[in-house]
Amino acid sequence: MSEAKITSEMRTRIINKVVRVLNKSHSHPAKKEISEARDRLNFACPYCGDSAHDPRKKRGNIYWDDLYFHCYNCSEHKTLDAFLQDYDDNFEGEDRIAVINYIKENRKDFSFGQSLNFYLFDKIEELALTFDQIALGFNVYRINENTFRAYPYLKSRLLHHKLDRFGYDPRRKELYIFNLDTNNKIIGLQIKPLFSSNGPKYRTWDLGRIYERLKLPFDLSQKDSDDINRISMIFGILQVDMGHTFTVFEGPLDSFFMHNSLGMTGVKKQISEFNDIPTVRYFFDNDKEGKSKMIDKLKDGQKVFMWSKFIEDYGLPLKGIKDLNDLVKYEYKNRVGCLNNLDKYFTNDSLDIVYV
Repeated sequence: MSEAKITSEMRTRIINKVVRVLNKSHSHPAKKEISEARDRLNFACPYCGDSAHDPRKKRGNIYWDDLYFHCYNCSEHKTLDAFLQDYDDNFEGEDRIAVINYIKENRKDFSFGQSLNFYLFDKIEELALTFDQIALGFNVYRINENTFRAYPYLKSRLLHHKLDRFGYDPRRKELYIFNLDTNNKIIGLQIKPLFSSNGPKYRTWDLGRIYERLKLPFDLSQKDSDDINRISMIFGILQVDMGHTFTVFEGPLDSFFMHNSLGMTGVKKQISEFNDIPTVRYFFDNDKEGKSKMIDKLKDGQKVFMWSKFIEDYGLPLKGIKDLNDLVKYEYKNRVGCLNNLDKYFTNDSLDIVYV
């Protein structure tokens, strides 16, 4: 593999490895097939299984220009090296070094300005769905103070004053978290089980997947469809004002507590980059993964929240406060005034790494 391109021999070897991953991950023959385009490999995502209704759906992609894997169904984003590592079929020795070097040399930041097209925002507004449309397709109901399980849960998290952002499926005992546009219509959602479950903590549905569930036409080019689905998974994206300071959180629930903010779908997935926008700042969780992401951002000169300094200054407990929601609950109970000065604890000075 040269500095400028991937050799045809290496492409063949990469394809063979992806084929083995698909054979291990899927049982349906159609899901084991790869479509080869000029710029990418396209296949059914092995992480989420892609569509449960149409085995021909292929929303997993490996792009040749930077060797990154992107799924536009479950929003999994990672390098080819990490992708193959997840399925115990990675390159070894010099071949792996060559792959990693190629990725480093050709990596493109998954940036808002470059990857999320503003012209699509109007299109997303057109495609946004009403609550009644979602209700018909998902058996979901509005929540009020009499809604068993859902209302007490939201009240316990001090979110019971934001009921327009939620719905509830009483049959499956699942909470729906909505990504709303400027007209309070729905462009994406997450589903959270409110009972013990062996499955994922949250299940994420982008706009295209919702349209598929509702059996509505989603007549867009592949590129526009991919971009719209990516945008629809950034909670608050159509309501935020990027002309002023805005804050990026790992998850939607934390973002609901801060004005002018965005919620992503977890730090394990590649957090969309907004580094090219000077008004951005990042508020990751107070845990190992969140702090690792904070350090990376701080090294890039981005503003992050200094958890350690904040906790020390206010004498907060070292355990039990993982995110902004926990902080809001602690303040509600103890009234120490710790929410009044959050802005003072954002820094872009790399020397402050010790305080994150």
